[in-house]
Amino acid sequence: MDIARTTSSDLPSSAPVVIIGGGIVGVSTLYHLARRGVPAVLLERRKLASGTTWHAAGIVGQLRDSTAQTELGKYTARLFAELEIETGQATGYKPNGTINLALGEVRHEQLLRNHDHAVRMGIPTYLLTRDELSEKWPWIVVEDVRSAFFVPSNGQVNPLDVTVALSKGARAQGAQVFEQTKVTEIVIRDGKVAGVATDRGVIATGKVLLAGGMWSHLFAKAHGVTVPLHATEHFYIVTEPLPGLRKDQPILNIAEERTYWKEDTGKLLIGGFEAHGKPYGQSGIPEDFEFDQLPFDMDHVEPELERMFSRMPGLGDLGIQTFFNGPESFTPDGRPYLGPTSEVKGLFVATGMNSNGILNSGGVGLTMAEWLIDGQPSRGMGPLLQRRAHPFQRNTRYNRDRAAESVGFHYGVSWAGRQVHSARGVRRVPLHDRLAAAGATFAERIGWEMPQYYDPEKRGWDETPRLRWKAWSGLVQQECLAARDAAVLIDQSMYAKIQVQGPDAVRALNRVCGAEMDVAVGTSVYTQFLNMRGGIEADVTVTRIAPECFMVITGHPSQMRDQGWIRDHADPEWRFEIFDATSAYALLSLHGPQSRAILQALSDDDLSNAAFPFGAAREIDIAYARGWAIRRSFLGELGFELLLPAEFSAGIYDEILNVGQPLGLRHMGMFAMNACRIEKGFRHFGHDIAEDDTPYETGLGFAVALNKAEAFLGREALAQQKAGGPATRHRTVSVRVEGVDAVNGPYLIHNEPIWRDGRIVGHVTSGDWGFRLEAMVGLASLHRDEGVDKAWLDAGGFTVQIAGAFYPLTVGLAPFYDPQGARMRG
Repeated sequence: MDIARTTSSDLPSSAPVVIIGGGIVGVSTLYHLARRGVPAVLLERRKLASGTTWHAAGIVGQLRDSTAQTELGKYTARLFAELEIETGQATGYKPNGTINLALGEVRHEQLLRNHDHAVRMGIPTYLLTRDELSEKWPWIVVEDVRSAFFVPSNGQVNPLDVTVALSKGARAQGAQVFEQTKVTEIVIRDGKVAGVATDRGVIATGKVLLAGGMWSHLFAKAHGVTVPLHATEHFYIVTEPLPGLRKDQPILNIAEERTYWKEDTGKLLIGGFEAHGKPYGQSGIPEDFEFDQLPFDMDHVEPELERMFSRMPGLGDLGIQTFFNGPESFTPDGRPYLGPTSEVKGLFVATGMNSNGILNSGGVGLTMAEWLIDGQPSRGMGPLLQRRAHPFQRNTRYNRDRAAESVGFHYGVSWAGRQVHSARGVRRVPLHDRLAAAGATFAERIGWEMPQYYDPEKRGWDETPRLRWKAWSGLVQQECLAARDAAVLIDQSMYAKIQVQGPDAVRALNRVCGAEMDVAVGTSVYTQFLNMRGGIEADVTVTRIAPECFMVITGHPSQMRDQGWIRDHADPEWRFEIFDATSAYALLSLHGPQSRAILQALSDDDLSNAAFPFGAAREIDIAYARGWAIRRSFLGELGFELLLPAEFSAGIYDEILNVGQPLGLRHMGMFAMNACRIEKGFRHFGHDIAEDDTPYETGLGFAVALNKAEAFLGREALAQQKAGGPATRHRTVSVRVEGVDAVNGPYLIHNEPIWRDGRIVGHVTSGDWGFRLEAMVGLASLHRDEGVDKAWLDAGGFTVQIAGAFYPLTVGLAPFYDPQGARMRG
C-alpha cells in the first residue's frame, strides 16, 4: 500500500501516534499523550464512546492486588476529580464510596484481608456494623450479612461525559480526533508499523495503539496479531425513582449474589455478573453498531433478578423503568491486555477491560502514553502485558467459550482451587495420559493442563472455596515429604524453551541478562532479564549447549514475552535467531536424596558430585535415549532437570518409574513445588520479583556481573545501587509466622502487611504452609530508609497482619529450610 498517497482534506498525512478506537481508554491515552507534548491522532469508526463506554455503570474503584496498579487506580480517581476544573466539561464524578458485603466466612476473611491491604496502600477503609450498613442502605435485608467493607474515596462517574472531557482536554493541547472514520488496515512493512489506512486516506506513522474494545480481537487477528477477547452481553436494570435515595449514595457490591447497586439520577441501577455469561457477536460486531442495545434475555438473568428482589423486597412495588443489555469484552483470564504486541513492532494494545474500563481508564491512559513515548512504563505492568498472550489464543472459538465463563471471574472467589471449565484440554504435555493415570489433578494455565497434585483415588477437584487447609493438603504434604526423604518426579514440559543460536547469540543474551553468558559449553546459568531501571523482566536459566547455541528455560506464561524482550534490545546487525522449542522438548525433573541413584541407574555417565557439580549441564545417556541433564532444583533438594526430545519422554518416564518407585519415588504437582520453593526462599517471578524490583533488592545480586565486557540493560542503575552498600532500602526476606498451625491457619497468601515499631515496614509477596518445616512460611519485601540490614532484622519485633489479626513474625535474609544449601549441592 502506498502510504504517501493523498488523503482527504482534514486527515493528516502523518502522525507520531495513531490511536484506533474512541472509547474511554483510547481517548484517555490521547489526552495523556497530549499532556506530554505528543499530538496524536485518534480514529473512531462512529462516535466517541458509542461501543461499550456509553452504557458502562461508571464505578470508580482504587484497590488492586499490586502496589503499582493500586497507584494507578488512585490516579484515576484524582484525574476524574480534577478534569472538570481543567476542561470546564462536567464529568459527573462523585466520591460516593463503595461498600462490599460478605455473607459467608470465606468472603468475610477476604474482606478483612482487603481491609489490611488498604491500610498498606494508604486508602482509608472501614468495617461497618449491620446497624451502620442499614443506615446507609435502609432498603436491603442485612440479617445474613457477615461483614461490610466501606471505601469512602471510591466513587462513580458519567462515562460519556468524562470521555468528552478527556477529548476536549486532549484537543486543547494539540491532539486530533476524527469520528466517522473507519480504519481498514494497519500498514505493516518488514514486521513494523508503517501507517494506518482508513476509508478517508492513509496516515503514515511508526506507532499505533489498538484500543478497539470488542472489535480488537478480529481486527488484530486479520493482521496476524493475538488479542484474546470476546464480547458478552451485560445486563442491568434501572428502577423508577426511589424516595430518599441520596445523590451521594454509596455503591453496593454483593459478590456472593453477583450484583452491584448504584444511584443513577434518583433511581437505582442494579446489575449483575452471572457465573456463566452469554457471548455476543460470534461472527463479528455488526458494521452499523453505534450506541446500540441488545434484547434483554429475561430467562438468562432470572437467577440474578431473583437475588436482587430477595435482597430488596421493596423492588416489587417500586417498579422497573429500564431493562438494559449491552455488550462488553472479556478476556480468557479476566485481565486487560496492555503494551507492545509480540508480532508487530510499533503496534501496541490497550483493550479487554472486563467491564473495568472506566475505573482503569485514567491509569491505563497514563501508562500507555509512557510506553509510547518512553519505551516502557514507569511502573511494572507484568500481569497485564499483551505479551502474556500465546498464539493459540488467536482462536475465536476459544475466546468465545472462555469469555462466557470469565464474566463469572468478576465476582468469583479468588483462591488456589478456582477452576475454569470452558475450553479445556487445549494444550497437553506429551505424558498427559500417563500423568492422568497416576492420579494427576489438572488445572488450566494458558491452555496447558497442569498437574496441581496427585490423588491415587482420582477424586477430582473439591471446588468448595477454602483459604486455609484444603481438601488436597494431605496429598501435597506427602509429595513434599517425599522430596525431602526420597524422590519426586515433576513434569515441567509446559515451561517455555527458547533456543537462541547464531554467531551473535551470546551478545544478544548478554545484552538483556545480568549474568555473564559467555560461559563454557555445558554450563547452566541462573540469571534475570533486566530493564533500564535494573528491574527484573524475566527469571530464567540459560544453558550453553553448543558454541553458538543457548537454551533459555522460563516459566510457561513468559513464552512470548521473553522472546520479545531479546528481540527488542538486540542490535539489528547481530547475526542470531530465536527458535521456540517449547513443543520440541519435554522437561522432566527429579528431586530428592534418591534422585542421583535413580538417574544413575539409567545412565553409564558419571553423575557423581565431583564429575557433575551443581550448575553443570551434560548431554547424557538416559535409558535408551539421550538428553540434557542440568543440575538444578527449585525445591532446594538434590535435583536434575532432564531436557529431552519429546518423542523419547514416554520411554524415559516409564524407566524412571520402574527404578524409582522401589526407592520411594512419588509424582509431584505444582502445589507442592510452590510450597517447597517458599520454604527454600526461592523467588517466583510475578509474585516475589518483577519489573520494579532489582536483583540487589531481592537477594539475587549474585546473578549480576557488573564487570561484563559488554554493556547490559540496567548496568548503570545497578552499579549506582550497589555503590550505596549492601543495606538497601528495599529487600526481600524469608518470614515464618509463629503460633499458627496448618489446619486452622490463618495462611500467608499475598499482600499481608508487616509491622514493626507501630508502622508498616513491608508486605508478604508469597506464602504457604511449609510441610518440610511444619511452619507457615513466606517471602516478603521490607522497606527502611536507613537500610534493611542483618542487625535490624535480627533485632526482631516484627508482626504480620492477617485478616485483621496480628501474629509474631521471624524474619531473616537466609531461608529457613537448609539455609546453607547443602542438600541441593551435595
